[in-house]
Parts: sequence; C-alpha cells; structure tokens
Amino acid sequence: MIDIAVVEDNREQAAALEAHIKTYAAQHKIPISVTLFYDAVTFLDKYSPFHIVYMDIMMPMLNGMDAAKALREKDGKVILIFVTTMRQYAIQGYEVSAADFIVKPVSYPEFALKFTRVLGRLDRTAAPDVFIRSESSFVRLSPGDIRYVEVKGHHCVYHTADGEYRQYQTMKNAQALLGEYGFVRCNNFLLVNLAHVDRVEGLNVYVDGEALQVSHPRRRAFLEAFTSFMESRRCD
Repeated sequence: MIDIAVVEDNREQAAALEAHIKTYAAQHKIPISVTLFYDAVTFLDKYSPFHIVYMDIMMPMLNGMDAAKALREKDGKVILIFVTTMRQYAIQGYEVSAADFIVKPVSYPEFALKFTRVLGRLDRTAAPDVFIRSESSFVRLSPGDIRYVEVKGHHCVYHTADGEYRQYQTMKNAQALLGEYGFVRCNNFLLVNLAHVDRVEGLNVYVDGEALQVSHPRRRAFLEAFTSFMESRRCD
C-alpha cells in the first residue's frame, strides 16, 4: 500500500489531484491510499507516515514552503512534490529536498508522467520503515538499522547505531511489527535482530559486540532461529 497525502487549500483542485492519483492506480493496479488536507497546519498536527506528499505552495495560515521545512523535521525521507501556479517558486524546493513539482491546473498526462518517475524512487522490495513516535515527534527507522528492542516500563526502546528511540508500546506489538524481518525474542524483555548477532555463548547473545542475556526457556528456540537464519544467508 502506498500512502499519499495531498495538502491543498482549494478543494476543487485537491479533488482533481486525488482523481488523477486514483485513475493512475486503477490503470496500473497499484494499491494506494489518499488523504486530503485543506491546510498545512492540520496536516502537520495530524501527520502520520506517508510515502508521498503533494504540497501546494500558496496556502493561508502556513505556506507550503514553511510547511515543508517543518515536515522535514518530522520526516526526512518522505517524497515531497510541490504543486504550484508559478514555476519560480518550485526552485526553492531544493532547500527542502523536494523530488519534483507540478504546475496547476494539473493535467492527467503531466501527472502520470511524473508519478511514474516518483514510483521508481520507492523501493517496494525492501522492508517497510518502522515509525517510532515519541511525545514530540517521530523517527523513521529501517528494520535493518535496528539492533534490538528492549522493554523498559511501559515503553519499547529501539537501539540503533545512531542512538536510542523510545515509544509507548508493548513488546507484543513490537514483535508483531518486526517478527517477519528476522527479529526474535531472547528473553521476555529483549527482541533481537538476528542480522546483528555476532555469536551466542551460553546464556549470552552478542549483538554488535554487546552482550545480552538469553533466558533458559527461550534459549533453544532462539538458537534454532539463529541457526536457520545463518543457513539462509549462506544459501543467498
């Protein structure tokens, strides 16, 4: 599923762009979800992860360029496309790493051509990113960058090479999210990415050099999962 946001204060133009997206999706049999926002303030306040954002530049309260800067503080990877009546405004898009721009009124042929290019930037074969929501913002993480997840109180702490990210969440939910990407429980409080395991010795598993405890009840299942994982990598 490709999640797309359209941020456009003109409801008629927002509906037209939504129609283009859905027409393209139907023609190419692509699963998509489109969410419309009629002002940038609401979009930022209610922001949840999207793959692609179409952003009008000239909007009341908060213009698209300032909104894009705030968006980049929340999400550095989302594909951003400006929608504008004046091409000169689109040049400023480089400041916020905009992928492209389209000029209003948006014709379907122009939209389809550029949307095809945008889809080429999406890696649908890779594991989808994980979004860690904190009290003030959220972080987009690739499952491969997560070393292990640790339960602390009512939070899960995601340990990565770049730091730790805390989210109000149960271990059960974290395991449901990451289990298919090679994450296995080594005890009731730790979910380990097998791709980062160096070795298992006794009741310790070494994850990028850090020793983590393996519980007696989970040791056998963990070893079997690790052995199977290593064998699959050798086959690749």
